[in-house]
Amino acid sequence: MRNNVARVGRFLALCGISTILSLSHATITMQRPWLKLTSRRIGMLLVLLGFVWGCTLIHLTLTRTDQSDGGEALRKKILTMSREYVKEVAKRAESSPDGLLEAPDEPAAGYGFDMKKGFAVLLDDMLKRLDKLEGRFNKLDSHNVNKDKEDAPVSIKSNLEGVVHPESCEIPNAPEFPHCGGKMEWMKGFWTSDPCYADYGVDGSTCSFLVYLSEIESWCPPLPWRKNFTSTASEEPGEMASLQEDSDPLLRMLSSDKSLLWIKMRVERMWPQWVEAANSLASSLANRKKKRILIHLGLLSKEAEWHFGEKAFDGGPLGELVQWSDIIASVYILGHDLDLSFTKESLKSKLEFDSQKNKGGCPIKGKPPADIIYIDILGLAQIKKTLGMAGIQHYACYFRVVDSFGTEPEFNFRPYAKQRSRKSPWGGWNFNPLQFFTMFPHSPDNSFMGFVVEQHLNKTEIQDIQKIKREHQALVYGKNDYMWAGSGNLMNNIRKHFQIHATVAKNNDDQQQLENVPSFINNHGVLPSEQLYDLLKRTKLFVGLGFPYEGPAPLEAIASGCVFLNPKFVQPKSRLNTKFFEGKPTFRQLTSQHPYVEVFVGKPHVYTVDIDDAESVEAALTEIKNSKVDPYLPYEFTAEGMLQRVSTYIQKHDFCSPHTWPPESALQVRLSGNGQSCKQACQDQGLICEPSFFPLLNNKDAMEKNGIKCNSMDDMMEIYAPSKNDGTGACSVQSERLLYSCVGQDPDYQRICPCRDFIHGQGALCHDCL
Repeated sequence: MRNNVARVGRFLALCGISTILSLSHATITMQRPWLKLTSRRIGMLLVLLGFVWGCTLIHLTLTRTDQSDGGEALRKKILTMSREYVKEVAKRAESSPDGLLEAPDEPAAGYGFDMKKGFAVLLDDMLKRLDKLEGRFNKLDSHNVNKDKEDAPVSIKSNLEGVVHPESCEIPNAPEFPHCGGKMEWMKGFWTSDPCYADYGVDGSTCSFLVYLSEIESWCPPLPWRKNFTSTASEEPGEMASLQEDSDPLLRMLSSDKSLLWIKMRVERMWPQWVEAANSLASSLANRKKKRILIHLGLLSKEAEWHFGEKAFDGGPLGELVQWSDIIASVYILGHDLDLSFTKESLKSKLEFDSQKNKGGCPIKGKPPADIIYIDILGLAQIKKTLGMAGIQHYACYFRVVDSFGTEPEFNFRPYAKQRSRKSPWGGWNFNPLQFFTMFPHSPDNSFMGFVVEQHLNKTEIQDIQKIKREHQALVYGKNDYMWAGSGNLMNNIRKHFQIHATVAKNNDDQQQLENVPSFINNHGVLPSEQLYDLLKRTKLFVGLGFPYEGPAPLEAIASGCVFLNPKFVQPKSRLNTKFFEGKPTFRQLTSQHPYVEVFVGKPHVYTVDIDDAESVEAALTEIKNSKVDPYLPYEFTAEGMLQRVSTYIQKHDFCSPHTWPPESALQVRLSGNGQSCKQACQDQGLICEPSFFPLLNNKDAMEKNGIKCNSMDDMMEIYAPSKNDGTGACSVQSERLLYSCVGQDPDYQRICPCRDFIHGQGALCHDCL
């Protein structure tokens, strides 16, 4: 009996809609003047009143209809037709003088104003009734989740047109996509909350949900019946990149503003190194797709008020400018289309591409303004100010954030950071943590961008290092007077063995003694690059004072043949005890002024010593004075190493799709000790933690396969999941993909860790990565 009632209800509803549409068409197209004041208006009123009655009928009949009986598809169809009809009526009423859908050449009636108000009330009531119907239908859907697998065939719009799909779709059980089911549930309840989902072809069916979640937002695995379609759609030949050895167009681009002068001078000075490196890699750089790359230097914008560019010649910070200079040079010589921005206005104009069209919470639709956007956090803040967080999210997967000190997952994911009081003015962007590119390989959770260390020894000098006459002189790494505070005892110890030189920015009055620099120091003031490197060639010892942290200068000194005295921090420095790191979005602990050279270079090029321990300093100075050390530069900091790394990132990193890189063949699973991070567990095995592989291990089967026995399983939004509680035997999987973390640890948990090998001297890349 119930099925019969449902069929009758559907038949009456469809008849009602057909009658409404027919009447509206007749009324709209009627052109006979003698009918316009009678039949037309009476007809329209009847149509509208009929529509109100029809909504009630639809509500009564369709709420009693099972999804298994095709009711869902019918409801959606009726709602769509009804909304389109109301919009058409509203449009014509608005454009007509009296609101009665007059033809353009018909005069207005004297009583049109009242009729127009009446129509507005009726139209508003019709839309409200539709909203109530839709809300009721959505509630019904939530009670019939288990029946969604029996969806009837649907017409998927937009980019899905013409695609043959099955009559029903099942939610796939794919361990590497652990959040697919949860996202499906969300889509069922809220897909109508934002019109952008319908724009992508979502129509309320399970099939359309799965297509969207696998191809637009990458929460679910690609669907087998979509393979041919997706591969055909993505096979655009595109232009291939070729090396650009002519630097003139780039130098002209860098001449556009005085804030770029320092970068221009570095690019011009180093261009022969870049060309030599590119030619050395030429065979491996063939068959590359040309990308459209936008580079925005927020730190140089006038809005930032930091004046990095101008201060570069007066002893200002150079680390960030060095890195940006080398990113620009790499992108250009690799043959990509480079677009440069360094003002808020230019950035806004470039990113407002389709910003009106792409409203809502969905990713960008249509061609983005660039394939890759290199930006810093100051630049992101400028976008947030002009386009809001919605604007940030629209372009999220295209960003590559140049972030000197790194951003750990617990500071990046906003809800977790708020819940755990991980406050930072630099955090909370909700990106994939691998989208943050650091100056040194601080944490495997971020990507290592690096920079190029200038080599000032020519090949002849490197081959015959004995020809370089090194004097017993030391050069102190501290270009500002405040950095020398408290260094008196250290300087007195060093002067017993070496003549001490410095390049401290002088006061306006050259005769005025600097407050913290001892009078016996030979201070040259800020030197031009050529003179500084000439000084390094004659220097044997490069002395750190403890600050600045992790700058490029120690590597430049080591590459010039100096030994670096690296201050050891007996109490590691972090955001918990050091003001400089207070707001940084990382808990990383620095064990010395330069942890990279401490760990990856070491003796005889680097002596990491507690500079407050006179006995340790004396022993180190004696060793250094009697040693002969060749210049050394890790491959990853050469122009060739950076070009190889940046080119691979550009071609392989894709944060807009479910594509996994590095390849799964590189995965090596290891188990941590209790309380140990995956970073450390992998490092102990001579490997590197690779966060891209966490989804492959985030399930019970993978954990038990690799030797973790689980008494129970649950979801956990914690930086140390997936893991096992050693006390209870309970295993936890990660419920938030943005919290996958190599550095996360907890004393009660043993972690399952995704490790990989790496190319010697190029830790960012595995052997199968190229």
